[in-house]
Amino acid sequence: MSIDALTAIRDEADRLAAALAAADPEQRVPTCPDWNAADLLWHATEVPEFWSAVLAQGVTTDEGATEIEESATPRPDDLEELRQRRAAAVDGLLEQLGAHSDQEPAWFWFSARQDVGVIRRMQLHEVTIHRVDAELTAGRPVTAIREDIAHAGLEHVLEVMWPAAFDWIPDWATTAPVALVEITAEGGAVQSLLISRWSGTRPRDGKEFDAPVGRLLDAPAGAGAGAGAGSGPDADLDSLPRAAVSGSATALDLWAWGRSLALEHCAGGSERVEIVGDSEAIAQLESLLAQGLD
Repeated sequence: MSIDALTAIRDEADRLAAALAAADPEQRVPTCPDWNAADLLWHATEVPEFWSAVLAQGVTTDEGATEIEESATPRPDDLEELRQRRAAAVDGLLEQLGAHSDQEPAWFWFSARQDVGVIRRMQLHEVTIHRVDAELTAGRPVTAIREDIAHAGLEHVLEVMWPAAFDWIPDWATTAPVALVEITAEGGAVQSLLISRWSGTRPRDGKEFDAPVGRLLDAPAGAGAGAGAGSGPDADLDSLPRAAVSGSATALDLWAWGRSLALEHCAGGSERVEIVGDSEAIAQLESLLAQGLD
């Protein structure tokens, strides 16, 4: 990526730490209601620790990633110890990211991307979005997301976070397209999101499933674009309900990551996302957003 990710990660991690230092450890995180401030601090520690280990050990397999998870050092009870460990985790992550090029192979949870570059990109947006969570938790205005980072954050959702769900659709399920949504950030190109739903009955217990997934229409092979992923010929898409989403890069970045609550608390003034179109398409889009991104 053209963004100086290492500097941006450091800056966002420092903002996150400062916000959480000003918050009551028991304060609930409004955008992640199952967490309190201390839980968010722990998440901001264990995530960079994990990815530092993936890079340091040259992990390229699911088995290697599982070994790292299972050997992780437990969460400390002492809050100050946790704060120090978070700082060390960020240092370790930046050291490893600085030592590896984007093209080097590395394990990642999306089969279409298995390289250091996607880890670098993910960690930038991970810490940026959780910095927003931290500022909301502390009752602070949400610091503006830099425009280039906001554009990249929206792209990461469209190209990685949502399409990755196709990897987890079971073999016994069927998938069908249900809506088309055009997403346009100010200063960016129109991007067409195809929303599908996968459904079926799990053979081992008879449990019914029905859930949305999304991918860009021009997604490359292996990125949720196969026929089994509900892509189908373009002619089959003409009758789908449609909607359009627009706003600033910052607004759409926050919205796509499930942080719409932050739109009213931006330091530079409220942001807005406009959604228009067929009610069924909007309902399917809301269903996709409701899946959540941590």
